[in-house]
Amino acid sequence: MKSKSTNLARGVFSWFCFLLVVFTIIFTVVYGVAFFSQYGSSLFEKSEDIAETVGQIMCGELRELDIYKEGASSFFERLFYSTQSGETSAQANSYEEEEAEISIECGVRYFISDSNTTASVATVYVETISKDNLYSVTDYSSDPAGKTVTNDANWDPNTLPEDFNYLFRCSSGVVEIFHKQESGALKSVFRSDEPGAFYTDTLAYALESLRSVKNPPDISFAVRAEATSHYASNEIVGNAQNYANRLLFQFVLVTTAVALFILILILSFLFRPDRKLFETYLAHGLKWIWIEIKIVAMIGWSALCLALLFADWFPVALALCALFFMFYLLGVDISHNRRIYRHNIIHSILKLVLANKDGKRFEQLVYRKYLATVGILLGLVLAAVVVTLFFWGHWPFEEWLPAFYVSIGIAALGTMIWFAAALRDDLRDYGKLMDQVEQMYKGDLNAVNTLPATSPLYSSAMQLNMIRDGIKIAVEEGIKSERTKVELITNVSHDIKTPLTSIISYVELLKAEPDLPPHVMDYIEIISQKSDRLRHMIQDIFDVSKAATGNMSLEPEYIGLDKLLRQTLADMEGLMQSSPLQWRVQIPQDTFPVYADGQRMYRVFQNLIKNAVQYSLEGSRVYVSLEKRNDCAVAVIQNITKHELEMDGEALTARFVRGDDSRSTSGSGLGLSIAKSFTEACGGTCTVSVKGDLFTVEIALPLASPPEPTVTEFQNEKEDEGKDSADSAQS
Repeated sequence: MKSKSTNLARGVFSWFCFLLVVFTIIFTVVYGVAFFSQYGSSLFEKSEDIAETVGQIMCGELRELDIYKEGASSFFERLFYSTQSGETSAQANSYEEEEAEISIECGVRYFISDSNTTASVATVYVETISKDNLYSVTDYSSDPAGKTVTNDANWDPNTLPEDFNYLFRCSSGVVEIFHKQESGALKSVFRSDEPGAFYTDTLAYALESLRSVKNPPDISFAVRAEATSHYASNEIVGNAQNYANRLLFQFVLVTTAVALFILILILSFLFRPDRKLFETYLAHGLKWIWIEIKIVAMIGWSALCLALLFADWFPVALALCALFFMFYLLGVDISHNRRIYRHNIIHSILKLVLANKDGKRFEQLVYRKYLATVGILLGLVLAAVVVTLFFWGHWPFEEWLPAFYVSIGIAALGTMIWFAAALRDDLRDYGKLMDQVEQMYKGDLNAVNTLPATSPLYSSAMQLNMIRDGIKIAVEEGIKSERTKVELITNVSHDIKTPLTSIISYVELLKAEPDLPPHVMDYIEIISQKSDRLRHMIQDIFDVSKAATGNMSLEPEYIGLDKLLRQTLADMEGLMQSSPLQWRVQIPQDTFPVYADGQRMYRVFQNLIKNAVQYSLEGSRVYVSLEKRNDCAVAVIQNITKHELEMDGEALTARFVRGDDSRSTSGSGLGLSIAKSFTEACGGTCTVSVKGDLFTVEIALPLASPPEPTVTEFQNEKEDEGKDSADSAQS
């Protein structure tokens, strides 16, 4: 089961994917229209050319690229014009210097020599170009035999060396281009004297100039398949390779973008339910925006988008995306919030004003004071604005404006002072109610509040007083009922105790009778045991009743709790040894001084040991320990219960409650109740806890060492001892 946060995160991701898909489609359509409007019907032809070019690049054939052909044609053109220094006087006379320098791209420079020099042929200097491009130029303008300039004298202009795959040859005014095949043979791919032959525009212009020359030169150059040094060393191949790399990069980029678009489209469809969940949250947020703000935002947004529609293609696409996003939000808002017109400014103000019409009187009064204050302040501000708009610059009203502003300020200040005073009085009355509640919580049922009848909390104060009276009556009746119950138990116990004493006395007399049959003696023994048990039970009831009513007399003194516990264990050693239990006693040798009634605490430990003997599982262990904890002496008795306990420790300390539901044992159910009552009467605590079958009782008494005797008390004791000694000597 996916968590809600995970679904929401996927919904946000799907929502972004959806918007990205739509925006991509919008940009694609806009730029598609832009390309179609620019190229028109030739768009498909251009697309075919691009596809053909990509195919050639993928096959590794650069020689068929237009940029390769254009580079070769430009190289031929420069070589041709470098030989026309004498015959093209119009071009030569345009140079003002003796040696004119023509700069071309990639650092290549060609120098045309003057016709008055001793050189019979124009000299071509190619700086920074290596033998990646071999050339040979033979000029017949000054010498019919021809003068040749080449960068490799061993190269035959009619052949292609190894690693070269392109040969350009111009002989007798006819240009022929050869490509080397994989077999090494040369294939003619262009010849200028063939009908309709076309290579490039640059070559066509150069051929026109070539036909006007009387003695056209022979020009040949070969191009290496790949550059051996750097880009500028083979600009024809380098430019073509650079163009191919750029085109391949653009192709890969477009392919990646298309694949990414398809992936995002698939993800947006896969997580469509999660996107619906996010749209629900989005609509919930839009619900809290006032319809007036939405309308103003839509008008401003639409105006901005319309302004962008008359700009370039990119702003047009951006404007269309913004319009789509605006209408998308509007659709989400309308589809989920059917009545979007209901959440407007007027409705919100009315809802704010009528918010507490069903509230309590105190809430309504305070809310009305708040609204009255806000209304008065807004009215004063509105009055100041209206008066300023209508009377500013109009004599004589303009002279009265400062006094009017002062009056407005005084009225506003008085309103705020009135509200602050009313709020102070309400908070004071509220504090009085809280004080009464706190006093009642502490047990003071005589606390009364006296709020004026004009206070918003007057009705609440009267109700609280009535609640106080009701609680007081209920408590008094409860105390009276408890006292009556205790008195009834005490009286009944007293009435039972008198005849019980007689029964016990006569039982003792019957025991003293001689020559009674054995079965009669058994009957008498049973009567003696039951009457003795009844006597102890009545005594326990007396003790519990006295402890509950606070009538139990105590004789507290400084005793050692460790000594008292050892004495109790020693007195009950017979009972402990006869029981089928294993006793583990851990009482340290340290002293544990406490201030308590020794007889009562002896009875407490006696009841706890009897309880352990009676209700512990046979063969189990009983742990008795004594320790100091938080300035208290804590005695702990733990045992494993014989019967499963289905009640907590607090319930077990109630009167007449026993651990066995069948009540088959001889206990009275008052042992723990007496132990708790006596311990609390001595200023300690008795805590009973049950964890499974582990039964634990903790008796805690504050440690209290006896005070050191003063000097006067010590002298009085010495004098008393001296008098006692003198009296003894006289006697």
